[in-house]
Amino acid sequence: MEKTKPIGSPTPIQRLEAVQLVRIDSVGSVVDLPPYREDGPSPRHWSGRAKRFLWVVVVPTAIVAVYFVFIAAPRYVSDTSFIVRSAAAQGSFGSGMAQSASLSSSRGSGDFADTVNSYILSRDMVDQLEKADGLVDALSRRESDFVFRFPNFYSRHDREQLFRRYLRMVDAAYNKATGVNELSVTTFRPEDSQRLAKALILHAEELINRLNDRLAKDAESYAQSVVRRAQDHVVSIGLDLVKFRNSIGSVDPSRESATALEQIAQMTTELAEMQASLQQQIAMSPASPGIPQLRERIRTYQEQIEQEKLRIVGSDRSLTAKLSEFERLTLERQLAAREMDSALAGLAAARQDAQRQHLYLQRITEPNLADEAKYPKRLLSIAMAFALFFSCFVLINSVYKGIREHLA
Repeated sequence: MEKTKPIGSPTPIQRLEAVQLVRIDSVGSVVDLPPYREDGPSPRHWSGRAKRFLWVVVVPTAIVAVYFVFIAAPRYVSDTSFIVRSAAAQGSFGSGMAQSASLSSSRGSGDFADTVNSYILSRDMVDQLEKADGLVDALSRRESDFVFRFPNFYSRHDREQLFRRYLRMVDAAYNKATGVNELSVTTFRPEDSQRLAKALILHAEELINRLNDRLAKDAESYAQSVVRRAQDHVVSIGLDLVKFRNSIGSVDPSRESATALEQIAQMTTELAEMQASLQQQIAMSPASPGIPQLRERIRTYQEQIEQEKLRIVGSDRSLTAKLSEFERLTLERQLAAREMDSALAGLAAARQDAQRQHLYLQRITEPNLADEAKYPKRLLSIAMAFALFFSCFVLINSVYKGIREHLA
């Protein structure tokens, strides 16, 4: 038996309707209001943001993932390290203060270590590796991928592009705290990386040898120029002295003066004795026949003494005038000889200093042969790409939302 509901009884389900309130002014007329809009995003808005997320984040990340998972070629790294030392540091290894002096000297070679790194990362090094060590072959192996291969789809086969690609595969750094140069080479084969790293070390040693030769030549050439000037001075003074001796007809005027003074002193002594004898004879026997002879002898001695004095002093051709010029030339010769000795000592010191400054490239670790590829870091690269694209999506979405709010 069916049960019937009484007419007019409320139904359990009632339909809800949206009710919009209207504003009525003071005279009873309805004020126009904008149409009611439900809160919440519309399906079209969510669809647009999903599309932006798809094309800005998902698709680029998927392309990057495909490249790193299926296309990116493995790259192998060969590492090596070395130091640049001078000969002073080379011979000062020991304990305590010696090791401290060695470390200080090795740090003092930092300028040359930076020079070596600059040479490794230079175009001259690229030219040498290209000619002798197969650089282009190592960069264009068949197992390489289209992004890192040389040449590739976006780079030409020219020297500038080769240099840029070389800078991406070689890394050279100098640690000032330890004084160690670190070098790494990245290629598509471990053998190529090791071979190019060894070649770089050899070319760096050649640079050090050229620097040593240049330093030694510069230091010694200056010292030798000083020695040559001193030799020329000595020779010039010697020639002037020879000319002067020929002009005066005497080898050593100083010796002649000394001899003349000795003769004058001796004759003066004899003259005094004769004068004393004359006075004695006059006092004892004035009529002695020997008195005139003694007086003549005294007069002769006096004349000789006066002549000897005139020969030493008293005219332009006297020994005194000759002696002053001779002493001047003799003094200049002595000074030139001392200058020559000093120049020779400077030359020896320059050679010793060049030997102390002689540079050596000492290898700490030999270039290794990699067992596994170091690059690419696939998961990290994909994660970084996703983070980058997601940041771009957030930025684009914020700009788009701001534009919409501005237009609304």
